[in-house]
Amino acid sequence: MTDIIGFEQFADEVQIAMKSRYPDDRVEIKRVTKNNGVIYTGITVSSEDEKVYPTMYLEPFYEETVNGSLTDELIDRMCGIYESRRVGNTLSLDHLCEYMAVKDRLRCKLINYEANKAILEDIPYRRFLDLAIVPYCIVMGSDIGGVLPGEASFVITYRNLEMWDVKADEVMEESIRNTLCEENPCITEMYELLKRLNPSLTQVAGDEMKKCPMYVMTTEGSNGAVSMIYEDKIKEFCDRIDSDVYVIPSSINEIILVPSREDTSSEMLNDMVKEINATQLEPVEVLSDHVYYFEKDAGYKEAV
Repeated sequence: MTDIIGFEQFADEVQIAMKSRYPDDRVEIKRVTKNNGVIYTGITVSSEDEKVYPTMYLEPFYEETVNGSLTDELIDRMCGIYESRRVGNTLSLDHLCEYMAVKDRLRCKLINYEANKAILEDIPYRRFLDLAIVPYCIVMGSDIGGVLPGEASFVITYRNLEMWDVKADEVMEESIRNTLCEENPCITEMYELLKRLNPSLTQVAGDEMKKCPMYVMTTEGSNGAVSMIYEDKIKEFCDRIDSDVYVIPSSINEIILVPSREDTSSEMLNDMVKEINATQLEPVEVLSDHVYYFEKDAGYKEAV
């Protein structure tokens, strides 16, 4: 019988193997706290003159192994992936040290307040209902010489504020203003969305979906659940359908609007949210374990 190798041993063996592939570089295992207090284990490889280097998380690789065993083929693939993300010493982020260079790149997102109290000690934030609005900065590949594809981002911390010599309130205002102006959320009926993605689903459940319509609201960028702060847009939607709505935090990426009906209760919807969080989402994707209620004439109130 083959012994099952635990994750910690797997991580140690990856570090040893990577050190043999990169004998002149520094190879380190790092624990990184992500959204909702979830801790990932990553590995970094860097030379003395590298200012920026990627972190490759090991959990997905461990999950695809047989009994946690590390193979040469897996190490080859991990090294290939790491090399594709590595930028060496060609990348300079010196211009990000100036607030005026980054202020237009500031955006905000929503996270759960209670689940993130620890990391919020280091991050400026603003309470929104029982959630927290936190600022982050978008870094485009074209902004840094095109050495990175697409875009990346980093959450703003108090260390950034100190470096920029700027107050937390100013950064919060700028990040919220940029988000409201630039992200442009859209609202799409769930039936139409599923019809485009998987027509067979609408053939089976189409009639029920039309009887009890749901609407997906998300932004053009990432972290689409920040749509919740677009209260004017939600009010416009409520006026259009002439109904209050339940706001379902389906993940950090989007919300779902459900018109209020006599046969719809917050208790039923809360049970649905908890079921989805437990069975369909990764822990880092969870926003909240209950629904919110938006009155078209009064805004957010407690869901009952």
